[in-house]
Amino acid sequence: LSRLYGPEAFGVFALYTSIVSVLSVITTWKYELAIVLPKKDEDAVHLLTLSSLIVLVMTVLTSLVILLFKNRIEIMLGTPELSFVLMWVPISICAFGFYQSLNYWSTRKKGYKRLSISQIIRSLSVVISQLTGGVLKFGSAGLVFSQAFGHIVATIVLGKQIWNNDKGILKRACKSINIKKIRSLARDYSDFPKYSAPQAFINSISQNAAPFLLSIYFSPAVVGFYAIGLKLLQLPVNLIGESVRQVYFQKAAELHNNGVSLRTSLIKTTVALFGLACIPSTIIFLFGSNIFSLILGDNWHEAGVYASWMVLWLFFVFITRPTIALFQVLRLQRVYFIIEILGLILKLSFLILTTYAFHNAAIVIAVYSLVNAGFYLFLFLYIYIKIKALNSSKIH
Repeated sequence: LSRLYGPEAFGVFALYTSIVSVLSVITTWKYELAIVLPKKDEDAVHLLTLSSLIVLVMTVLTSLVILLFKNRIEIMLGTPELSFVLMWVPISICAFGFYQSLNYWSTRKKGYKRLSISQIIRSLSVVISQLTGGVLKFGSAGLVFSQAFGHIVATIVLGKQIWNNDKGILKRACKSINIKKIRSLARDYSDFPKYSAPQAFINSISQNAAPFLLSIYFSPAVVGFYAIGLKLLQLPVNLIGESVRQVYFQKAAELHNNGVSLRTSLIKTTVALFGLACIPSTIIFLFGSNIFSLILGDNWHEAGVYASWMVLWLFFVFITRPTIALFQVLRLQRVYFIIEILGLILKLSFLILTTYAFHNAAIVIAVYSLVNAGFYLFLFLYIYIKIKALNSSKIH
């Protein structure tokens, strides 16, 4: 892909993925997380229905906002090429929202194999489409369409597998679906839209603030270097880390419901992830620019410089996947929300200050990465202390 598309195309693509990432985290109001928690499948199906209805509403609202403010968004970000990109945003968040809802139903039913299959098919769909678009010289449009197409395909594949495997449960539960029950469960799990959704939204803004600011203060090529570095680093982080988080989330919820301490499982899982990520992260930190030049070509040397710093941030993102899951399991959404607000203020402050002080993209990304690393380390320490306090209170 790095030889078929230039940094500018990846820059536009990064803006698209950032917009979709920010909006997709609130497309379900985070009710999809609650699907794993009820003891009865009937309640989980009601939550799945609620989550799906919210996705439809949010898709319509997003479409209206884009129709009304499309030109202003293009001017603000200084990227006229966004016209085509913005058309695909509602479609992408709709597909992503349905996928997330089905994802957590599968997590509840321990259907990890079908999740893996849907992700593999999604990746193949995206890669084949992007390669085709690159050969046909579609530019950023090829990257954007391919990503949206992959979300749609993955959602259809996962939905079909769920229907084939859980048809009996779904049919029985669907017969008892009623608005009154949906409203009752919406109230019971109201912590998710009140705290988890705003928290996830703020977290997504903080994680995606860099492409927006780089677009405003630097060239699209700089955004492209940042995007390709982040893309390559996030592949193993998301592939392995998200799989671990899903399995751990289900297991931790089960342990917590049975009154078992979560301290041992948190430490074991975090240490295992630390050991897995330590060596490759160190190699990228020391030799990132050389590795990127070798693999992607000399034009992408700058992406390797950025990746050398970003790997520190993503290392802590990777090892704290169990930590993030425990904020939901322990129903600490309100605390997580407050922490995210403070974290966002801190990250944006450092981003803006370093941009004005140095006007050097590499320094800006280095500082941003270090602040992010410190933030995730703080999250782990907070949860560890919280679990320790809970254990002590049970003993006494």
